Amino acid sequence: MKLSCLQENFSRGLNICSRITSGGKPGLPILENVILIAKKGLLELSSTNLEVAITTQVRAKVEKQGKITIPAQLLANYVDLLPNEALTLTTTNHELTIKSKNQKAKIKGISAEEFPIIPQIEKKDKYIIESKNLKDALEKTSFTISPAETRTEISGALFAFNWPKKNILTIVSTDSYRLARCEIPFKKPIGEKREDIIVPLKTIREILRIITNKGDVELYLVPNQILFVYEGTELISRIISGAYPDYEQIIPDKIVTRAHLEKENFLKIIKAASFFAEPGVNDISLEFLPKKNSLLVTSVNNKIGEHAAEVKTEISGQPCKITFNYRYLIDGLANMGHGEISLEIVDSNTPGLIKSVDDPSYLYLIMPIQPR
Repeated sequence: MKLSCLQENFSRGLNICSRITSGGKPGLPILENVILIAKKGLLELSSTNLEVAITTQVRAKVEKQGKITIPAQLLANYVDLLPNEALTLTTTNHELTIKSKNQKAKIKGISAEEFPIIPQIEKKDKYIIESKNLKDALEKTSFTISPAETRTEISGALFAFNWPKKNILTIVSTDSYRLARCEIPFKKPIGEKREDIIVPLKTIREILRIITNKGDVELYLVPNQILFVYEGTELISRIISGAYPDYEQIIPDKIVTRAHLEKENFLKIIKAASFFAEPGVNDISLEFLPKKNSLLVTSVNNKIGEHAAEVKTEISGQPCKITFNYRYLIDGLANMGHGEISLEIVDSNTPGLIKSVDDPSYLYLIMPIQPR
């Protein structure tokens, strides 16, 4: 193998691929490597941890085709430090030589024949989503995914294709204490059949690293796997087996009390009240007073003191008091964008809803906690 490419492009490709390398699975050192494949006019880079595989391409002037696997983190860290200029890459036996204008390094690799086969998915039934919409939806939902894998069905996000209506992708996530749901449209209709899959949290984190707010993302579904394609990069991931919880049954449909609030001001009040919440409980009480058009926010810590704030705002419905974990409130509010929000309550024992007045496609639900 012999080729030349720009340091900037090579570094970008390595940074896309190197993050998922295993970090040393017992007996599988090859998973710590990235495979470099020199083809006509390009350098292809791939890595896998056997659950997720990423392939990306870098423009290159290829004099001799070939392939080799090199320790991913070492290679990425080294190339990051090189000046932004043309690099020459050559291989001899199982060794990669990298030359820049004033530097040269030799890195020992492993034969490409030992690298796992990257699955090839037939690209049909293509779903297309604007990358900015997908990125926004994943950022607004992924923070509620349970990081523990004791309940595998909620260790990822539900992707519901063509639901609640055709040409819509609904992304849902929960850790059983709160839930986020976001709906985004496909750019082109593709059938009417509903398909539900659960995408692992690790996969979602990789997608968020790869995509930006420009261009489109293509999604392809096959049994047990999903493929994301974005600007020359392909990510293929296993999906989580099992059925996602029936989240729709816990979303209240008969709201008793509703308050309209200016988000930024309300967020500051919740943050101020959080200093006086009981550690470990993190409880903040919200009392809705429709006749006064005010919302009373209180918190008490017997060792520190107490806090109370009255928010003058439009409130409709019945008087109600409910207690939430302030961390969950802050997380939800932080993802609501700007402007007004709607805080909707049934009673002190039923989940509360936070919605953006300007963006009805996003919903955030919080389970209440019983006051002390």
